[in-house]
Amino acid sequence: MSLLRSPGLRRGPVAMTVVATTLAALSLSAAGSALATPGGHGHPAPLASSITAVTATSTPITVGGASWTRTTGSVSGVVDPREQVAGIAGLARDARGLVPYSSEFELIAPADPRGSDVVLVEAENRGRPAVLPSLQGFLTSGDTSPADAVYPPGLGNGWLAGQDLSYARVQWETGISPGVPAAAQGIGEVVVRDFGRLLRGTAPRPSGPALPAYRASVLAGISQSAWFVDTLVAEGFNVDDRTGRGVFDAAIAISGAGNWLAINQLAGGAPQRPYVLEDGVPLTYDQVLTRRKSDPLFVDVATYTDYHRLRASVTAEADRPRGVVRYDWPAPHAGIVAYPDSVVFGQLRCNDGVAVARNPISYNPYLRTLVADVVQVVRHPGQGDRRLLPPSATFALQPAPAGDPASFNDLPGVALQVPRTDPVTLQPFGGVRFPDAVVPLGRPVPVALAPVGTSSITDVCGNWGGWQPFTAAELAERYGSVDGYLARYAAAVDAQVRDGYLDASEEPGVLAAARVAYLAAG
Repeated sequence: MSLLRSPGLRRGPVAMTVVATTLAALSLSAAGSALATPGGHGHPAPLASSITAVTATSTPITVGGASWTRTTGSVSGVVDPREQVAGIAGLARDARGLVPYSSEFELIAPADPRGSDVVLVEAENRGRPAVLPSLQGFLTSGDTSPADAVYPPGLGNGWLAGQDLSYARVQWETGISPGVPAAAQGIGEVVVRDFGRLLRGTAPRPSGPALPAYRASVLAGISQSAWFVDTLVAEGFNVDDRTGRGVFDAAIAISGAGNWLAINQLAGGAPQRPYVLEDGVPLTYDQVLTRRKSDPLFVDVATYTDYHRLRASVTAEADRPRGVVRYDWPAPHAGIVAYPDSVVFGQLRCNDGVAVARNPISYNPYLRTLVADVVQVVRHPGQGDRRLLPPSATFALQPAPAGDPASFNDLPGVALQVPRTDPVTLQPFGGVRFPDAVVPLGRPVPVALAPVGTSSITDVCGNWGGWQPFTAAELAERYGSVDGYLARYAAAVDAQVRDGYLDASEEPGVLAAARVAYLAAG
């Protein structure tokens, strides 16, 4: 299978030429610097894009028992019309000929700025945080404004404080950020890039209150926001044109799998939208990472349902350049806690509106472990700490089912695969060996709830998987009792800790959850 595929277009010589030309132009432009109007001595003039003002309010909070500060407000900035932003030519400009914008942001950091040297910048998902609740173990409110988000006392489990890790996010999506017009949604990429530059202290100082400057930064996203991460890197917006180096040292894409958003150049002739195109082919890693000097350490994660809905086998089979790690997790794309049955089967009409049990496996302990490891890598560059990341682990694959649109999202012209499964438990082979898949309490059937498409931003049912709990007789035959189950579960946990995929600090929590789950199942 060819490594050069056409995003947004069905395969064929013309389509492949279009995407090759687009990606090559984006790579050469380095986010616009190579195409900028020449300045003195024939060199390109630096882009004038920057954040020019910060308006913010800070309030004290407690995180992990320590004194922290939560800052919310807005950043105002300008976009140079030479940026590689589709549709920017038709936008209104200020007196300097630049395109103005404003966007809300949030920063959660130790009260003493010296208490943290790394910041995790989350790409929002529909205006909301998704990484932060997974790390901190809480649910967010439905508000899309950073200023209006409601968090629990202590910010949940206080995990950030244990990592000395600050957290930030800034709006990037049209319809959510007032500064990102529908006609030029790539401005959101400029906003995130320049917000990252501001937090790194490499941007011109804006007016307003000073934000902390960090020695290293990590960009992360889950689902839609992971596809934003893929798009930002592939389209060259991780490049700081003043230095040529990367804005973000590492990028984490949870359920990314090479998928991208039709918000800019990669959309080609398709209308821009902050979602994947229905027949958009995932990018391979050598298409996402084309700028060696500025490319981040790239950590890609696919979940079990991503193989059935998001064509995750395209990237699983692709070459992984140096600086790329890939993990497959036997959990569903979406958890069950934040989305009650009334939403999944009522509002969204998943599974034709018929409620069924959903796959309960959670990846949150593994996400915390992964983020902590990546933070240590960027905190100690050049010292061999990349070994802190365990080796890539992908599922064993087999050809995808033919003619089964209810359970598999096909892609015209591309041969896709799905994980091979245990004939009894139906859990996937390979990948990161979660104890919940090694010592299961049920079968993940169906793998993904119907429909499994990507026709629109609300076509999301395939993110959840079904679940067939073992009967009491099956549990007794397999494990004997709760103690027998927990003995085997603990051995599987120990193996994950030994192999580096799960931090030892997570062991008490996952064992306690396993006991509760077994007793509830029995």
